[in-house]
Amino acid sequence: MTPTGTQTPAVADLFDYHSPDFQNDPWQAYAALRAAGPVHFSAAANCYVVVGHEAVKEGLAHECVVADYPLRTSRRTFGRNLLDLDGAAHRTFRRHIAPLLAARAVRSYLPTAIVPLVREAVDSIEPGEPTAVVERLSAAVPYRLMCGLMGLPQSDAHWLYTQMRPIARTLDYPPDTSADVRHAKGVVEAYLRGIVSQDAIGPDSMTRRILDAMREGSDPFDVPDILATLLLVLLAGTETSIAAITNIVHGLATLPGALDRCRTRDGALRVIREILRLRPPVHSVLRFAERDFTLAGTDIRRRYPLLFSLGAAGRDAAVFGRPDTFDPDREERASLAFATGPHACPGMNLAEAEFAELCERIATRFREVTVVPGTDTERGHSFRHAPDLTVTFT
Repeated sequence: MTPTGTQTPAVADLFDYHSPDFQNDPWQAYAALRAAGPVHFSAAANCYVVVGHEAVKEGLAHECVVADYPLRTSRRTFGRNLLDLDGAAHRTFRRHIAPLLAARAVRSYLPTAIVPLVREAVDSIEPGEPTAVVERLSAAVPYRLMCGLMGLPQSDAHWLYTQMRPIARTLDYPPDTSADVRHAKGVVEAYLRGIVSQDAIGPDSMTRRILDAMREGSDPFDVPDILATLLLVLLAGTETSIAAITNIVHGLATLPGALDRCRTRDGALRVIREILRLRPPVHSVLRFAERDFTLAGTDIRRRYPLLFSLGAAGRDAAVFGRPDTFDPDREERASLAFATGPHACPGMNLAEAEFAELCERIATRFREVTVVPGTDTERGHSFRHAPDLTVTFT
């Protein structure tokens, strides 16, 4: 029996991430889905799609909604890992890494880690020359920053970025499960195994804290589980930032007044939050129904997947006035760009500090950002951005 929602199948099936039309412009589909109701079942995607802001917020925090599921792509590809688990194991993980990502800790990183990396990247840009955004900014800063936090050599950052390209595709829709992915996963896991086995990880690094979390409790993780978790933490801490920074730089180039507003920290934060509401780096979050329950008037059946659309929720007119308009001074502060609930992004403070510093430095050094025509086509769903974005800073 196929579940049904409260709408006609034609509307629900607008959400089809296999469709070129949806990939090119998901916003029309999101608007049509929101107009028809907050929750739908899509036969095309074979899952429930949650598009209303309040339904997304409620669902991601609902006790019947879980991340752990044997058939999810990350579980099949990486095996048992802390990021996909729920309950006590996941809480232990977050408890161990929380001190490294809290606002106070992030403030301490600013002068020693974030500012030097951002200034080096931005100051290396030649005014008037076309700049490949992902290569020069979006990947360079997050990978070096995460290497520092994880206790990995920063000199390995570019190599890791290159190796992780196929692996990142496993978390998009439809997922890539090719031999290239398996090979890349084996290479990176062998690298991490070597780092861990040499016992060269500092006591205050994220890697050491993850190791401690995974060795705690009555059901300790084995080595493959540990390596999978480290790999996914590296992936989560970099790929979302790559998409976010790319979308932010595009916004600085195309949204009226955005660059000028970034000359102060408060202005930069307002611009960042508004750009990520309009164009979040992650469009949907995958979860599963642990048992039958009802969400926003729709009956959800046990074991079915749910895609919570952060992209659709961010433009819900029931919450945001003029939802498609860039307004960094808007009073509504309900963006779900970093998700919510027990699996909300633990690195939100770090990400915002990183992005704000980057925007301030760009606004200090340059007066204008211009997109090179034909380079800003967005792709992806899990990590949606324009991978070929090229701009000129003047």
